[in-house]
Amino acid sequence: MEALLAHPESSVMFALAVVALVLVSIFKEDFFRPSTLYFLVQMVMLGVSYLQFLPEMSDFNYSTWLVWGGGMFCFVAGCFMTDFAWRSLGGPPLQDKLSVHGEYNWVCHFFLSFSAFAYFFVGVIGVISVAGNLVLLTDNPSIWLTGKDNNVLRFADFFTSGAMVVGLFAVASFKSMNPVRWVRYASRFMVAFTILLSFMTYPSRGINMLCIGMFIILFNYLRGRFSWRSLSVMTMLACIFFVAVASLKGQYGNSDITDSKIAREVALLPYKYVANNYWNLDYAFNRWSDIPEHEWTYGIDAFYGITHLMHIGDGLQQSFGWDTPFNESIVKYPGLNTIPYLWDAYKDFGLPGIFLLPFFFGVVFTFCYHKTAVAKSPLTLLLTATFMMWIILWNFTTGYKQSMYWVWMSFFFFVCTVSSGSRSILPADPEVVGEVEEKTV
Repeated sequence: MEALLAHPESSVMFALAVVALVLVSIFKEDFFRPSTLYFLVQMVMLGVSYLQFLPEMSDFNYSTWLVWGGGMFCFVAGCFMTDFAWRSLGGPPLQDKLSVHGEYNWVCHFFLSFSAFAYFFVGVIGVISVAGNLVLLTDNPSIWLTGKDNNVLRFADFFTSGAMVVGLFAVASFKSMNPVRWVRYASRFMVAFTILLSFMTYPSRGINMLCIGMFIILFNYLRGRFSWRSLSVMTMLACIFFVAVASLKGQYGNSDITDSKIAREVALLPYKYVANNYWNLDYAFNRWSDIPEHEWTYGIDAFYGITHLMHIGDGLQQSFGWDTPFNESIVKYPGLNTIPYLWDAYKDFGLPGIFLLPFFFGVVFTFCYHKTAVAKSPLTLLLTATFMMWIILWNFTTGYKQSMYWVWMSFFFFVCTVSSGSRSILPADPEVVGEVEEKTV
């Protein structure tokens, strides 16, 4: 309480987050609604950062408040405008549990999902070929996780796509959407197996939280809405997981994390990963006079996710002197070099990008969110789940500039499009076809 009183900015943000949580609970709204999720994530994370446990987290300058607040206002405005348009045109509300409207071939979906698993498994085999085993099973996993040997990272485009596989199998795991029993059971096994294999292949916080996050978001739509209590428990478990992986990576040195002498460092490391994004954002817009302005990318580098897959993205960045998606050249504290997506919006599109890009994403994300209520295939649901993770992770990496997400969308589109309609390459389950025909009659 004393710390909150000493930092009024944090107190206000936490209070607003609590009010938002209470209103969502009273009106039984969805926590994963784009506008709600964006507001809660920003309030909580900046509130935590403004506790200023480290001196690097200095007060925001006025220009930084304009960027942060303007970006949030424009995103929420885009969401509300889309909400109003959807209701005005008579669009149905999102149900508590989603289901497929129309014919969908779940047998085809199940087998085609293994194409995504094969893509992911290329990364698993690649890691084994370099490390001699799955990273978690090697004698010293920290050697491969700290970047000292980057040969493993040559396969990152593949093994970082575990969440894509989890998503494709997860949508087929729930009775509310998939009536084919054996496909549901087999898909549940593949979800658990992929999460475990992903963790053993490369126990990264980001990669494995993406896998679990994809499943949690789909569970929220296909099984039942989460309460604020369950979300709080999951947040605490995520913090424990963060500390455990940090210990595995050797970020606490050779000390025992239960040792009281390093208890402060155990607590500060998660704080650093949240707060550095905000102190870097402030530093980026208020650099010292001897640090030159970045090179404008004229919107070209915004498509790095695509150009990287074309094997020309890295060459473009080096040729023009642009930063990588982690923005290493503009950091306030060495080693913590991520900056929120608002910096990328400014770097790529200038001052208008700070306000226009969040507005655009607010419209797109909310439209996809509503569209899941009338979707005839799981495609829109998978895209919506991916966009929700973008909102959560925008404080760390800019989603649309990550090549793995473009790979995900390609597989989502392929599997769901082929499995839709009556002309799928594999026949539907005969029992399900009989049930549909009986209901029709």
